Amino acid sequence: MLPFLLSAALATAQPTPCPTDIVVANPRLKVVRAPDRAYDNDIITVSVTNNGSVAQRPDVRQHLDLLIGPTVVGSQPIPPLASHDSYEAAFRFQVKHEAKRDPLKVTLRFVIDSKTAPNENCTTTNDQVTAIL
Repeated sequence: MLPFLLSAALATAQPTPCPTDIVVANPRLKVVRAPDRAYDNDIITVSVTNNGSVAQRPDVRQHLDLLIGPTVVGSQPIPPLASHDSYEAAFRFQVKHEAKRDPLKVTLRFVIDSKTAPNENCTTTNDQVTAIL
């Protein structure tokens, strides 16, 4: 009887599966010559997906940051996502045109702004992606 009670107590102490799980993935870079031929317009796109089984609350506030090195160069609000729903975020910035350019290392980081919504993304393992584009 004692082993049964212990196993029941341990089973109820286990955390529940993540109802919402935000994943940032698949960063892409597109370079377009600007009207001023001395510059290029860099467009970085990325998918933000709720892989969880539950939709986020409609009042959740959240955003995605674009970092080059340690510096945030752009920020964009992300709407609440339904279960298995995706949002394509895009950042555009201008850089000096170079015929041969070094690869660009970027980090895209998801952030929950709502302090009263701790369960709107219960795991942070996939909230950030770094890519060399």
